[in-house]
Parts: sequence; C-alpha cells; structure tokens
Amino acid sequence: MPWFLHLALRQLFPPGKRFPAFATVSILGVALGVATLLVVQTVMNGFGEEHRKRIRESFGDCQVVAARPLARPDELVAELRRAPEVASATAYAEGPALARRGDFSGVAAVRGIDPLDPAQPARKYIHGGTFDDLDDGRVILGLGLAQQLRVRVGDKVELWSPAMAERAEKGKAPLPAEFEVCAILRTGFTEVDNAAALIPLRRFREIWNLGPRAHGVILRLKEPARAEEIAGRLNVGHPDLVFRPWQAIKRNFLEAIRFEKTMLFFLMFIITLVASFSIGSTLFSAVIRRSREVGVLAALGAGRGAILALFGLQGLLIGALGTGLGFLLTGGILHFRDAILGAINAVFGDGDMVASVYQFANIPLHYDPADFVAAGVFTLLVTTLAGFVPALWAAGRKPSEAMRDA
Repeated sequence: MPWFLHLALRQLFPPGKRFPAFATVSILGVALGVATLLVVQTVMNGFGEEHRKRIRESFGDCQVVAARPLARPDELVAELRRAPEVASATAYAEGPALARRGDFSGVAAVRGIDPLDPAQPARKYIHGGTFDDLDDGRVILGLGLAQQLRVRVGDKVELWSPAMAERAEKGKAPLPAEFEVCAILRTGFTEVDNAAALIPLRRFREIWNLGPRAHGVILRLKEPARAEEIAGRLNVGHPDLVFRPWQAIKRNFLEAIRFEKTMLFFLMFIITLVASFSIGSTLFSAVIRRSREVGVLAALGAGRGAILALFGLQGLLIGALGTGLGFLLTGGILHFRDAILGAINAVFGDGDMVASVYQFANIPLHYDPADFVAAGVFTLLVTTLAGFVPALWAAGRKPSEAMRDA
C-alpha cells in the first residue's frame, strides 16, 4: 500500500476512534445527498413509467378517431389488422352514464369493448370475479366506483345513458339498463378505478343508440416505441381520420412530469454540492493544522504528487463511502416508502397526496441504472475536487514555509 494512501486512511480513521467526527459527518452528509437525489429520481421515473403504461393500456398504442362516430368500423378494423406493424385492432365506444344501485349513485365512464379480445389489458387487473363472464347482461366496475355504489360481484346495478335522457325529453319513459356485476377492476390508477365500467360493445350500441357505429379503434402495435412514426404512415390515405399515438395523449402531463424530474434533479444535486463544500472547508482546515507535517513530508522527499494524493484521496474516499451508503439508504427508504408516505400524510397532508395529484394508489418505482451511475460519478467527482483544492494549496507550499507557519 502506498504510504500516502496509508496516511490518508489513518487521518480519516484514527486508531482507537470508532466514529471519528469529521469522517462520520462527511460520509453521512454525502450519503444523505445521494439518497435524496436517487429517491426523487426513482420515484419520478416510476410516475412517468406508470402513466405511460396506463395511457397505453387505456387508449392503446394508437387511437383512431374521427370528428364523428365511425360509420363502418368493422371494415376499418379489418384493414388495419392487415398492416404488418399492427398486432391487434378493436373497435370501441365510450361515454358517461349515471350508475345507480338503490340509494347510491355515481358517474361512470362506460366503455364498450370486445369481450373476446385477448389483448384487452383489463384482464390483468381483475380484483374479484372473472373477466370471461362479461356478456350483454353483465358489467365490470372499477373498485372505487363499486365501493361508491356499495356493490360486490353478483349485485345488480342500473346504467342511465344520455340517450335515455333524450327519450325522456320527448315524452317517453325509458327504463334503465340493468347489469349484473361480474368482476371488479383494480388497476391502482384512481382515475380508472373510480369511474370505469366495461360492457360489451354490442350492448353499448343499444343503450347509446349508436347502431353499427363506433367511437374509434384501438391499435396494439408490435413496436409501441415507434407509435408516432407508425401512426403517420397508417394515416396516409385516411384524411378524415386522426391517428393519435400514445405519446400524444396527455402529452402536456407527461412533459410536466419530465420537467419536474429534471428540476428536482438539479435541486437535490445542490445538497451534494453543499456537503462537498463542507468537506472541502474541513479538509482545508485540516491542511492548515498539519502544515508542520506537510513540511516534514516535503523535507523527507515527498513529491508534489504524493502530497496532492494524500489529501485528495481523503475527498475521494469520503465520496466513495458516502455514495455506497447513499445507495443503501435509497434502498431502505424506497422499501418503506408507503409507510413513510402514510406518516407524512398524517402529519402534513390532507388526504392521500399521491392519489389526488398523480392518480396512483401506491408510490410507483422505476429503477434506472443511468441515474445511479450519474449520481455516483457526480458525487465522486465533486468530493474529489473538494479534496484537491486544499491538496493543491498544501502541495504548492515550500517545506521551509510550511515549517515556519506551523
């Protein structure tokens, strides 16, 4: 082991001291900065990924709509299915309705779907009941809507569509459409869970007086990441249709999350900078206190590079240990994130802030290795530079000056 590395370790961790004040505080400061940075980035990555996933599941990889309901949706579906980029295409219809059971009611976002579609994402989120039981007399309700109506699987609910209100205005007495709840949908996305009601497309057409028409077509693509490019190509020859890739749906919201993540990255990185400045100032004080030692080392033949390494390595070691501890703290904080959020909501919040702002029942996570690499590299770079500033000052002094000023 080089002598300057051995001496740097002894100065950071003197023998007989289990927790030397300078090393402990410096390492903890760096660790907290790294953990804060990574926790924020991982959670914001989770919000972005989950929203993109929910958008694709709710609206498809590409949504085909027009100014009016599609007159011949089956022909369009057959044509789109022949495209090599398309994995599946299904027609859909959607609209609001009043859902009621006894004295309880709520507004439902009803969607007419193809129950035989194997690519239907709702199959993955069935909380109770069976998706395959969906038929003309049954409905699948979101968990929040089911709780609002006080219903369970097997109970009956009534749906009142706007078309029924139009008939009532004409003097007719429409009867509500009655459905049996065959399954409960729980996606963890409160916007869906609190309002979703899925019924077969054929039944939707009857209740909304759509006839053979549909409100649009949902496309599942073999390469969802290329949805914008594929949508532009499929749109050729269909000037009356709009092909909306999933990236364009709620674009402003996704951009807001991306911007928020970027701003939080710089704000959290300032914490690491503050810790690094503290390390630099403390090391500078240590260099001044050890001026005599620096002079003795120089008189014994220690070169400028060795003295530079002696104090520069201390900053590097603090950065490396702090980064490693920061990674461990990140894992611990994220593991107990729901309990921590519950405590924050109880003390400072008014209700569940994640559900009300980001529409998720739980905090989503998405680990991006690039964030960990960037945090580690930046931290090591900054802490090493913080150590080299006083090291340069020490290495630049003459032995006689160091001995005289000590």
